[in-house]
Amino acid sequence: MLRSALSDGGLPSPDAKSRFAEDRMLVATIWCEIRPGEIITEADVMERFGLSRAAARAGLTRLGFDGWAAPKARMGWEVLPITGQLIGNILEARRIVEPGLARVSLSSDARTELEQIADILTALGCGESVTTTSSVRQHVDRIDGLLLGAMNPFTARHLRKLWHHSARITHFLEGDSGTLFRRDDVFDLLTAVLGNDPSGIERARLTLIAAQEQYFLTQLLKNDAPLMPGSGLTARITQKHAATNRRIS
Repeated sequence: MLRSALSDGGLPSPDAKSRFAEDRMLVATIWCEIRPGEIITEADVMERFGLSRAAARAGLTRLGFDGWAAPKARMGWEVLPITGQLIGNILEARRIVEPGLARVSLSSDARTELEQIADILTALGCGESVTTTSSVRQHVDRIDGLLLGAMNPFTARHLRKLWHHSARITHFLEGDSGTLFRRDDVFDLLTAVLGNDPSGIERARLTLIAAQEQYFLTQLLKNDAPLMPGSGLTARITQKHAATNRRIS
């Protein structure tokens, strides 16, 4: 969700360019326009996204502040790589935080909108086309947004970032594979939300996380890229050996 670049008077705010750059860089990261593990410079950002140097610097600095990138001396910024360990950490955190959506209280307007979305999704059916999948995702994102908007804002901010990470992982693994991830939990979720069924909401969210975990694993097993140091499994093995070989003082 992008922030408004307008002030209360409707005019562009003084930091509008910086805020636009920050949001644009985040979107580019989530959608893998900037590839995981890629090293980019201010000049790269200026050329690729048409930003001024100050805006490019602001966007990269924000990515670094939020943990999406890390500065590399005399090289630029390295975008956070996607590793098995990262995927595991994101899913584990979601299993802890996401059940909190079962306790939200929606407004009557939000419930009415959810009913309308349910009708639209029913009309769309189970089409396999990219267009249908894209349309379904837009409406599903709106469902998630309505639930998130009714949540404790501090918890919501944390969960939104976890969803951003999950979306980036999904976009990266979908790539050119021809296999898109489908949200099969949507109707169960809508039924539970509209029926005021907290246990049903929690069950639907955990089912979604399990389905994403299976999709991620399936896609990773098709990937012929070699495991590198720090890619999760090798990192844990290295840490284990380091602990085993450590001298006892």
